[in-house]
Amino acid sequence: MAVDPVADPDLVRVDAHDIFSHSTTKIGFRRSTFLRSYMYDFIQRFAPHLTRDVVDAAVALRSNEEIEVMFKDIKLPEK
Repeated sequence: MAVDPVADPDLVRVDAHDIFSHSTTKIGFRRSTFLRSYMYDFIQRFAPHLTRDVVDAAVALRSNEEIEVMFKDIKLPEK
């Protein structure tokens, strides 16, 4: 959850990293979807390693197995 200390001075941030386990969020879209520039921008802001070229290369693959192979060596950051 995002907290803006200026807009939300009455909210307090509590570090809960040791309460919850890490999880991975996935972004999905239909293969036939025309991705607009703002969609690529959102994907890259969400996951900086997913550049437009990387997303296009993944979309061009024929199966989920090929996509899994493409990303098998990607190390996701843990925050």
